[in-house]
Amino acid sequence: MRRISLALTTAALIGTTAALAAPAQAAPAAPAAAVSTVSAKACHEDNAMIYTDGTRLRTKASTSGSVVGQLYFKDPIRILRSSGGWDYVQLKAKSKGGLAKGTRGWVSHKNIIPPFCGM
Repeated sequence: MRRISLALTTAALIGTTAALAAPAQAAPAAPAAAVSTVSAKACHEDNAMIYTDGTRLRTKASTSGSVVGQLYFKDPIRILRSSGGWDYVQLKAKSKGGLAKGTRGWVSHKNIIPPFCGM
């Protein structure tokens, strides 16, 4: 319907009359054997990232834990375990704040971009 409307509008703007063909019919569906399937990417706990700049990496799963250092947006982390609203993480690369790869600590879960589990 949209194609016909567009064709009529175009013909009216140009000022010509043209024979309008009916829109082509869709090709028949391919047999089931010919259809390729796309599988979803597996969800891994080690493809998470830090969501906010200045996120504190702590020694304990609470605000009373000492601050080991700060993490920044898109610092790559691996989630090792969770407790309440906190995640125990390990840095997958040197952080933008200068913490070494492999450094571990606790981060509030609200500051983490969860693992991507889509296509």
